[in-house]
Amino acid sequence: TVREVKLGLAVSYDRFVADVRDAAASADDPMAAVERVMRETVADPAAVASAVPEREDDELHLHEDASVSIWVCRFRQDVVMPAHEHKMPVVIGGFAGIEKSILYRRVGDELERIGERSVGPGEVITIGADAIHAVTAASSQPSHALHVYLGELTKVERDLFDEATGGTVPFTDANFE
Repeated sequence: TVREVKLGLAVSYDRFVADVRDAAASADDPMAAVERVMRETVADPAAVASAVPEREDDELHLHEDASVSIWVCRFRQDVVMPAHEHKMPVVIGGFAGIEKSILYRRVGDELERIGERSVGPGEVITIGADAIHAVTAASSQPSHALHVYLGELTKVERDLFDEATGGTVPFTDANFE
């Protein structure tokens, strides 16, 4: 079961979730506190990779409550996940391959590409609440990373973006497919 999974440096799943939740409740800087926990966890990417259960799906939802949503995400180099928003900050810790976010901003009714951010094994990046990004693997193998969102990701109404027109549709499984 997921509860038996060890994540990085012999940190148990339960301890990881508790540490992330405590960090997210930090009064000073929740994002920085969660980032510290993530850095400690992915410091040994091979240990994290060996701890994550085998799965067919590219996304594995590990935990969600009012403070955080925790996912394991795999992206393939031949697929670009459509541009989308989260409406909450996210901390991403890589443990295999290289995950690339292509960043955009809204300019009127259009999307303007403004850059890229990548995360590889043992690395951590943060993406702000107002970010719009598309995601793919920037390596010859799929990317694998832990994603910690500071909120209930599955309960937020958010959008998918048409990169050519800037138009939006609600982020649903049907629209995503």
